[in-house]
Amino acid sequence: MATEHKGFEQIFDQIGGLGRRQLAIFLAINMGDFVTGWTMLGPVFFAAVPQWLCPQMNRTLNRTGHLSELVDLYGNGTNDSPAIILDTCNSDGGMCPGIEYVSDFTSIVSEWNLICNLKYIGDLITTIQMVGVVLGALIISQLADTFGRKPVWYATITFNGVVGFANAFAPLWEVFAAMRFFNGLCAGGLLIVNFVWALEFTGTKYRTINGAVTFWKIAIMTLALIAYFVRQWKTFVMITSLAPPVVLWLFCRFLPESPRWLAMHGRLDEAKKTIDAIARSNKKPAPDMIMLQKAIDEEKRRSAHESKYSFWDLFRTPLLTRYTLILMFVWFVQAAMYYGLSLNVRNLPGDIYINTVLLTLVDWPATASTAYLNNKIGRRPTMFMFMLIGGLAVFSVMFVGVAGKLETMGTLVTVLALLGKLGVSAAWVVSYLYTAELYPTVVRSIACGAASISGRIGGVAAPQFAYLSSVALELPFIIFGSFALAAAFLGLLLPETNRQALLDALPDWAWCGRQNRHSDLDDQNPDDVMKYGAVENHNVSKGNENTRL
Repeated sequence: MATEHKGFEQIFDQIGGLGRRQLAIFLAINMGDFVTGWTMLGPVFFAAVPQWLCPQMNRTLNRTGHLSELVDLYGNGTNDSPAIILDTCNSDGGMCPGIEYVSDFTSIVSEWNLICNLKYIGDLITTIQMVGVVLGALIISQLADTFGRKPVWYATITFNGVVGFANAFAPLWEVFAAMRFFNGLCAGGLLIVNFVWALEFTGTKYRTINGAVTFWKIAIMTLALIAYFVRQWKTFVMITSLAPPVVLWLFCRFLPESPRWLAMHGRLDEAKKTIDAIARSNKKPAPDMIMLQKAIDEEKRRSAHESKYSFWDLFRTPLLTRYTLILMFVWFVQAAMYYGLSLNVRNLPGDIYINTVLLTLVDWPATASTAYLNNKIGRRPTMFMFMLIGGLAVFSVMFVGVAGKLETMGTLVTVLALLGKLGVSAAWVVSYLYTAELYPTVVRSIACGAASISGRIGGVAAPQFAYLSSVALELPFIIFGSFALAAAFLGLLLPETNRQALLDALPDWAWCGRQNRHSDLDDQNPDDVMKYGAVENHNVSKGNENTRL
């Protein structure tokens, strides 16, 4: 059955779903994407590996390397003119004596000599940062529920700015890594608070724009622009850490606390004041206190009903278990591939700054195309098509490597990476909607949270996949392609949700005869029961066209 608009949804539908004041608030909150984007993808530039020179008296020095490493020899090789070896380590994996960095930028690699047998540390630091992102999504979102969206949001962007600024003064890479963990913690929390806070100011009709209209893409392109002009890593991290909070604090007096959060925490007068201001701006009638109290009662009733459920309810039936595991795998692959390709941009042939902008630009057609195809052909074929495109594109890099053309066909490798990024970006947009529609109201938030955590775990793994390019340039692409193709075909096992009513209830447990654990069967209709595979003792036609499980 379709979910009726009640509670605060009804209030915002009455006062205007997205008026000028709400739009201004929405855009200001979403400027937090500059904090998250610059923090999460900053390692692309401050952890880039510069070229180095290794002067040696013996040009026959044993050395190790891989396909992408070039060896340039300067001098005549005589006793009077030493040979200089570029980007090469000793046979034991260590640095040769007299190393000298020659690139036009500095990074943490040149700061602490993270090359040769220490080259894994750069990607390890990024992994530590992404672990912080996972924990931040859990911890800071809880703080926002307890203390309010606005104070936690401002505290987080301020703390992130202070810690980010301190990055430039880290005496050791271990200290720097610890700081990046806290930066990741802040970024992970802001990803959630940005979304929820902005969502709570929009009406039901306009909520789909909350995921589609963000500043993430603009943030990443401006990050590349800053990195192009600021080649010293310490100056780079200071600017990208301090600039966002300084700008966002200018909006402090303008941005109100979420009226939903205020009302649910007993601050009715403040909630009413904010709602009235929005209603006046939209030239709509403001709700009275009685209507506001009814909305609160409805929210509390809904919250109490949903609190009966937990993560394990996503595994109530064998079919529901299958779908949950598939979606968790799909989200893991999409996040690992999205962040992996973004972080691996420094290993692509060509200019790192231009490649970063191009990899970001492809997100726009990806998002726009899903808005049309989702409704035209459905969620399942749209996700399959884009995962297939992305998977085949990046997997094709393997054939370039087998042909030994990685160095001479660098442009083709970059184009294939762009196609892969476009595919996974579009598929990930579909997954957000697909996951929300597949599950009934009582566990929808739990399901989306579980999928999101799977995605963040993929983000943790992404830097390590990108690191494999130091073994062979094509290796990360082979892994991403294999995973993407597997996810594409597994996604075909999910039911189509396009033009299907959202469901409210779950069936009873159906594993090994388990029954009657906070059952909803008395309240649900036959379609809900059939959808999740629990049809025992119910007179339901197995030929029902609305059956999705």
